[in-house]
Amino acid sequence: MSEAKKITLPSGATVTLRDGNTIRYKDRKMLYKTVDQETDSELGKALAMTETLIQMLVVEWSFDLPIPMIKKDSLEELSIADFDALVEKTKEIQKALFPSLSDTPENEANPKAIIANSNG
Repeated sequence: MSEAKKITLPSGATVTLRDGNTIRYKDRKMLYKTVDQETDSELGKALAMTETLIQMLVVEWSFDLPIPMIKKDSLEELSIADFDALVEKTKEIQKALFPSLSDTPENEANPKAIIANSNG
């Protein structure tokens, strides 16, 4: 049985995230398609992947905005602190979806790696 996870963001807003165990291959495929359509830059691809992952995972929130699955632009209205907190909460699921992009010594040393690293 999967369970959604309720978190509190720095602003005090609450967000319920889909259980990472419910992620399927079709979700990974959707991420790839979205990233390919968004941009050619590495930074743009990373941002598109992050936003799409958050869009897939947020099932409910206390903001007076539609959830990102209904209106992706809702993410643009979040404070940077709240958005960054959501990104942190999705990192484990990102690693499960893309194990080859997980933090490795090679990716950590590569400032152009698609995932966030200590270099940027």
